[in-house]
Amino acid sequence: MSDTAPHAPEGLVHGTDRSQPPNQPQQKEPNEHTPKLPDANLSAGSGHTSQTSNLRDFLASLKAPADRKFFQALGKDGVLRNLCFLPTPPDQPTGITVYDAKPMSPELIKAYLDRQPWSQATEDRFRGVDGRLVAQEHWLQPPPGVVLSRGSQNERDEEKRRWAEERKLLEEKIERGEVSAEDAGPACGGVQSNYDLRPR
Repeated sequence: MSDTAPHAPEGLVHGTDRSQPPNQPQQKEPNEHTPKLPDANLSAGSGHTSQTSNLRDFLASLKAPADRKFFQALGKDGVLRNLCFLPTPPDQPTGITVYDAKPMSPELIKAYLDRQPWSQATEDRFRGVDGRLVAQEHWLQPPPGVVLSRGSQNERDEEKRRWAEERKLLEEKIERGEVSAEDAGPACGGVQSNYDLRPR
């Protein structure tokens, strides 16, 4: 399974200036196009209310295709991207194109990750990452390995089938009183963890 994300076709790229030279070195400081965000509070236990509000505004600022057929992925470079699948045979890894992308501050990365179950590997991967330091040319055209493959359509369909079965079993256990609704976890998009991304 390839980890290489194909470059976006010209007709699908929106919202970002691509006039920079193709071999421009990676920026060391946030550029003028980067939103001015507050300094990050990256410690576990920091307040979630303001982070959630900032994240909601950030997500709303990303452009999406009119048909709403897209998904989001936070690259290991700290850039959040709206991605679309390209037409591909169902038994082959599906091609991916970047529709829009914006860099995330460490604070926003933490808020984004806190909506997912905690993982030591994820915490280590994003520790000290600041998407605002990524060269703008790489927002829409990330280097190989930054945007991971999502497998084939057949593999994703099988994963959805397994998830639906597990969810059905959980709902049946809740109905029988074997587990409580709280044990099923927070609502989709709710805070599930408390990542500590401070550099060590």
